[in-house]
Amino acid sequence: MKQTRSHVVTIVCPIQATETDITMRCRWNRWRMLASFLAPIFFVFLFTLLSFQPPEVEINVRKRTKTKEPQLLTNYTNNPYNISHPYNVNFEELLVMKDSGQDIPLKPLNPHPHKYILNPSNICMDPPPQNESLFVLILIKSAPDNFHLRQTLRMSMEKNPIEQGYVRIVFLMGTSKKELNKNILVENALYGDIVQQNFVDSYQNLTLKTVMGYNWAVDYCSNATHILYKDDDFHFNVKNLLKFLGSQEHPQSLLVGYRVDKAPVMRHPASPHFVKKEEYPNKVYPPYLAGGAYVVSMDVAKRFAVAFPYVKFITVDDSYLGIVAMKLNILPQMNDSLFSFKDCKDLDSKVIACRGYTSHKEIFSAWKMYVKRILAKFYI
Repeated sequence: MKQTRSHVVTIVCPIQATETDITMRCRWNRWRMLASFLAPIFFVFLFTLLSFQPPEVEINVRKRTKTKEPQLLTNYTNNPYNISHPYNVNFEELLVMKDSGQDIPLKPLNPHPHKYILNPSNICMDPPPQNESLFVLILIKSAPDNFHLRQTLRMSMEKNPIEQGYVRIVFLMGTSKKELNKNILVENALYGDIVQQNFVDSYQNLTLKTVMGYNWAVDYCSNATHILYKDDDFHFNVKNLLKFLGSQEHPQSLLVGYRVDKAPVMRHPASPHFVKKEEYPNKVYPPYLAGGAYVVSMDVAKRFAVAFPYVKFITVDDSYLGIVAMKLNILPQMNDSLFSFKDCKDLDSKVIACRGYTSHKEIFSAWKMYVKRILAKFYI
């Protein structure tokens, strides 16, 4: 071993060097030889490490599993009203999900857990005569103690026997705080035209009543082509309604009535339209139709029914519908000549609906007329 080592030294190291210099230079040469051998391997390894990426499929999977919420773009990027109200997502994408049978991955902000007490589910089963293209459902918001108004509206249909085949009437209400619920059961047993759920019928619950009406229409009367949505103190003219619908170029996409633009939000607690800032922070509402009477096509009503659970609740029902319409990119159409909020002087000529009772005197007069007609039927 000693001879071999001295032989190597004589080859690599100078003869004149001391023994210490020979030892240091030999060690240095060994390290240089090792470094020159390992350097290429190190650089190849470093280059491979820096250039390595997971396969593209793995990247996509990680991105999809990172967030569980849907990538729904906002509708309000170019919103001319600068109004935001949860959820701020693309509701047209929600409609696509619903139509394709997908679950909408959003928690409902406006659930409607109320159950039916009265449900005339068969009222729309008979089609219009001769399979006509128009079939109208009249949804009437009514208070439990307004029996006389409901009777007046029922009698108005008796005057138009031909048009009755094209129209179905349903009254919408909640439960009464008074002892009227038994009377409602008797009334429905006679006429079978009341839709009632187990929420208290009050001004603050008008949005619940509206949501109930649309849901019922979509679930039990979807074969209707249009809905006339109105209060029970409005008269209506079926002939004018059918004439108007028959003249429309695109009758399947209607939302028409008396439109209100840039309505301010009422912040005074004494106002019946009071809405807290926490519930709706904006200063104005988007365009909406005054809730006394308006016409909506069933296609639009179905879109409303899909959107309701995902639009935050406010108590003002017509303003709430305006918010939902805006989220669905639907602009309500203005036609003040067909809907009158002052009087009914043009009801026989062109008006579809008009406020029929503006005073207690008019209500009492209508009630006397109803009693008189009932007595005449029995020849008393």
